[in-house]
Amino acid sequence: MSYTDFARYYDVLTDNVDYNDIAFYYSDILQKYGSKTGKLLDLGCGTGNLTVRLERLGFSDITGCDLSQNMLDLAKEKSENIKWLCCDMSKLPFENEFDTVIATLDSINHLKDEKAIEQAFEGVYKSLKNGGIFAADLNTPYKHQNILADNVFTFDYEDEGLYCVWENQQVPNDPLNRIDMFLEFFELLEDGNYKRSSDSLSEIALSPEKITEMLVKAGFKVLECSEYLTGEELEEASEKFTVIAKK
Repeated sequence: MSYTDFARYYDVLTDNVDYNDIAFYYSDILQKYGSKTGKLLDLGCGTGNLTVRLERLGFSDITGCDLSQNMLDLAKEKSENIKWLCCDMSKLPFENEFDTVIATLDSINHLKDEKAIEQAFEGVYKSLKNGGIFAADLNTPYKHQNILADNVFTFDYEDEGLYCVWENQQVPNDPLNRIDMFLEFFELLEDGNYKRSSDSLSEIALSPEKITEMLVKAGFKVLECSEYLTGEELEEASEKFTVIAKK
């Protein structure tokens, strides 16, 4: 799980993501449960597409954190005011520092196992000031079992000269609902030939009930667990959920 080539092509691959809507969604959540003032920590910020939009919405003291330095190198080009930190979210070094912590775009699903998620929640709890808010969105087991599964996806970005083959492999009978993902990139060069490169990553998925239980164990009071973006009650076929908790 290097994220090296994935980082280089990430902004092209996620060009269809409506970061503006997601930024407004999280801004509304934090306005409802917390505040748009104070210090904000964005975990798994990637290349900073959402982070910089939150900055534009008035969040003025932001730290973006990601495990991939390659991702952060691209993020730094998008804002000089945001502090960018290379750090494993399951090994956070902060204590009573932030008013708000977020983990968006299923970044928690990228952690390797249940222990790592537990450590991340404990770290977030320590990182928050008393009364601080933690908000995150995650993929559901249903999405891993029925949508991602063993499917293969192809993406043709003709204008950017990029073609990608994305192959998922579902780990059989895995209680963590792990999906191993293998990406092959074909980038058009100036001489008309293609450069081939590859990367891989994995995601796991725990139930909303399990995630809620783990947050409570870490010391949080869970304020809401609902369907991602809609805020409606979760259903069996819900693909993503949002959880909001308070220290």
